Amino acid sequence: MKVRVELPEQLDVDEHEEAHARDEIPDRTPYGLHHLADDPDVEVEFRHPLHSSGAAWVARKVRNRLDGFEVVATAAEMLSRDRWTPDAVLCMSEHTGFPAALAPGGPPVVSNIVWAGRPETYSAGARATVGHALHRLSGVVVLADSIGEDLVDAWDLDPERVHSVRLGIDTDFFPAQPWADAGPVVASVGDDRFRDHPVLVDAVARLQASGVPVRLELGTTQRDVRVPAALGTLHPRRMEGDVRAMYGRATVVAVALVPTMRGSGSTVVLEAAASARPVVVTRTPPMEALIEHGVRGLLVDPEDPDAMADAVGELLADPQRARAMGEAARRWVVEHHTSAVMAADLRGVLRAAVELAA
Repeated sequence: MKVRVELPEQLDVDEHEEAHARDEIPDRTPYGLHHLADDPDVEVEFRHPLHSSGAAWVARKVRNRLDGFEVVATAAEMLSRDRWTPDAVLCMSEHTGFPAALAPGGPPVVSNIVWAGRPETYSAGARATVGHALHRLSGVVVLADSIGEDLVDAWDLDPERVHSVRLGIDTDFFPAQPWADAGPVVASVGDDRFRDHPVLVDAVARLQASGVPVRLELGTTQRDVRVPAALGTLHPRRMEGDVRAMYGRATVVAVALVPTMRGSGSTVVLEAAASARPVVVTRTPPMEALIEHGVRGLLVDPEDPDAMADAVGELLADPQRARAMGEAARRWVVEHHTSAVMAADLRGVLRAAVELAA
């Protein structure tokens, strides 16, 4: 089976591999998708960015006007398909998945769905386009059963074409951090719109006010987030590989979310687990699927800084319990949520799409 991975224009597989070799980012290829070829029956090719500076400029302008959708890059790919005709196309988000699905002809397209909302959140024209793209996909990938159930209900999708896949991370890049390095630190990171960083900042402030000697380390590119110097440190950037040291300094990794059906926070939960750190996370359906409450971490209600503060305080007050949770989390993520595991799940979806198209 030949698989073409449609990467967004900002991702170059060669640059990614070089950065990984410098120990800056996880996984040798984006999302660890080189593991698709762990099965010798599978060949993988990654789409590279447009080489022409003029085409790249046009692609960027169009992408910015279309909320990130890679229309120009997809059209250019169609013109070059005679060089390497895949049996299936894999996309890791709608930004490449929807244009590939809407392109006429070509092999079956499988796409992860990350941000697509319910029909009522779109204008009439956008709703028709999103619905058409979703139904054109040969395989819809989701990272939690609850997301798939929501998409099936909202868009009347064939449930046989919607597949739940286990999110995976590079557990070698994120090793278990020594507990000797952990202090009274709460770590968090995240940039997407479902993060509720103010609740986390408020929770840590309440702990400090109650006499708990805790500090917050928060990495985010969100410009409206503030962390007072007395409370901790704000890293206003993407943390990349530096996040490992931050997890190592922490006793707890916490993620505050607004209510959502999407899998926001999932990668941080897995990175923390691989680092042998327990998590405190807002209760959402995807988080409930990832976190066994009281075993690998704690779930709290959304928009409730007191609940977040109480849960974080419990673990800070009982380092032995926090360590036991973190060690259990490390064992779990190595067994169930590596990049190789995710690739194996994706291979099954791709094979099903190819059989469906035959």
